Amino acid sequence: MENLMTQSIKMQLHGKKVEFQIKEKDHGDLVVYDIFREELFLMTIAKDGSILFMNFDAPTADKEVFKLSFLDRFIEKIKSVS
Repeated sequence: MENLMTQSIKMQLHGKKVEFQIKEKDHGDLVVYDIFREELFLMTIAKDGSILFMNFDAPTADKEVFKLSFLDRFIEKIKSVS
């Protein structure tokens, strides 16, 4: 596995701006994107937007990003940089 790049994205969450990190990783046969908020791992998605893993143990407030409206913004960011 090779870490390729890390991008930040800010979004409105519960009425305030929250910063997330998107970490691109190359596993050889698949490039994936891990989504973090303040070092808390939230999910892994593929370039096409497929959800590969979701951290259901994350705090309830952080699970908001699992909704499609937030996922679309992550996917748009990924497609714009790759």
